Amino acid sequence: MAAPVVAGPAGDLSRVGIAGVPNLPTVHDLTIVASHTIYSAIVGSRAYGLAGPRSDTDRRGVFQAPTGSYWHLDKPPTHVDGPLPEQLFWELERACSLALAANPTVLECLWSPLVEAVAEAGRDLLAIRGAFLSRRTAVTYGDYARSQLAKLRSVRARTGEIRWKQAMHMARLLRAGAHVLRTGEVLVDVSPWRGELLAIRRGELSWESFGELAASLEEDLGSAAATTTLPEEPDRATVDAFLVEARRRDALCGAGLPPPAFPPASSPAVVGTPPAVRAADVPEWADDVVGELPYPVVFATVSGAHLYGFSSVDSDLDLRSCHVLPLGAVVGLHTGPDTLQVGGERAGVELDVVSQELAKFIRLLLKPNGYVLEQLLSPLVVRTSPLHEELTALSRHCRTSQHARHYLGFAAGQWELFQRTGELKPALYTLRVLHTGIHLMRTGEIQADLRVLASLPYLPDLIEAKRAGEHRLLPEGLVSRERLAADVRALTGTLESARAAARLPAAPSAGKALDALLIRTRLGHG
Repeated sequence: MAAPVVAGPAGDLSRVGIAGVPNLPTVHDLTIVASHTIYSAIVGSRAYGLAGPRSDTDRRGVFQAPTGSYWHLDKPPTHVDGPLPEQLFWELERACSLALAANPTVLECLWSPLVEAVAEAGRDLLAIRGAFLSRRTAVTYGDYARSQLAKLRSVRARTGEIRWKQAMHMARLLRAGAHVLRTGEVLVDVSPWRGELLAIRRGELSWESFGELAASLEEDLGSAAATTTLPEEPDRATVDAFLVEARRRDALCGAGLPPPAFPPASSPAVVGTPPAVRAADVPEWADDVVGELPYPVVFATVSGAHLYGFSSVDSDLDLRSCHVLPLGAVVGLHTGPDTLQVGGERAGVELDVVSQELAKFIRLLLKPNGYVLEQLLSPLVVRTSPLHEELTALSRHCRTSQHARHYLGFAAGQWELFQRTGELKPALYTLRVLHTGIHLMRTGEIQADLRVLASLPYLPDLIEAKRAGEHRLLPEGLVSRERLAADVRALTGTLESARAAARLPAAPSAGKALDALLIRTRLGHG
């Protein structure tokens, strides 16, 4: 038996190997349908009442991936092809999305008269299937039929061939579309038209007669659309509520998952609170800004020039945060934002607020991304929590020799900017990231304050000069451009050498622990 091909989200090529050949699916992928099927039915010619002695048995169904699997960094597949021939199963959310778009294949599956298996969640799905129906049916069924007719005509014009099986299904869909618009029920069994449809498949109609039939059926579809009592749009609210409840029920009671082991959203373990001692560089109103974010905050810190030790009188206040989405905004049809960005002004200071959702923040933390390490470990704390402390502890196992690439790349970009503009700010940024990178490679510690790291005699004067303005040019007399360029080259070489000699690992080792932390947080954050 051929191994099934498992598809991830649309456009996801992460499981595709060389030359587009799918990589072998994991054991979990191979068993997810068998373990988590909530509904299975026979579709195709056998359900249509058009089967012959050699007809295949087409199976379609729905599986519900364990809710906890969505809280892992790697998501479950949206659909699985196989393992049996002519078998395709959709994950519950994907099935709902397609049905809301009036996808004929999914609707026919849900209305199939040949049901093979149905679990409790499957019965709940069938109970709300009317919520998927709307006047969109006229569009999807009609567009499909017209597309098929156009293909039939194109092939006939090129080759003289008529694909009668394709023609039969076009006629079947036009009848089915009119039926659902008139009755509110999806027509699957077309036995009453078996003789007509099989005659088309056998090519017993002339092309002209088929054209007349197609025109008549399309006209009938239009008439049904004009008089239908179906709503303009499907009932997304009902479907969304069903999906959220199915996820919640599975998370709390099913699939062998443990009960919630993390405090609820109101607990300080999740919701960040102001630190006991406020850093001098953090304005008193910064916590009010964070409090206006729409989701609970794990931590919020100050980054940017204030953290780097060379803020100006007109510097923005860069607030960086991590938030947690509620359960419904993770597993429902409408998911919440991975990133929040807020601008504006407070007390005459320009604001730049960026918050990453916990899952995204963890993904970034597992990459060689120096920014998130600096934000997490910033001593300029606006809000903190026990979860912040856990992330901080685990971050030690996320620091790698590969972080040197981040600092080298950012330094190169800032140095290029300085050469174009001559401004002091990108010059200081270049020197700051090189010093931070060298310190990390040598000690395994994050230190972003250039005042602490300064190894060049003119740096204190440059930092002092920067305080007068965000975009002032490199002052004359403090350091020549030639000296500055030579020092940047030397620091770059030092960072490259420090990377080669670093005792840091080449890859993070905290992946499983962070994954468990994420799941635990989700389970307690309904």
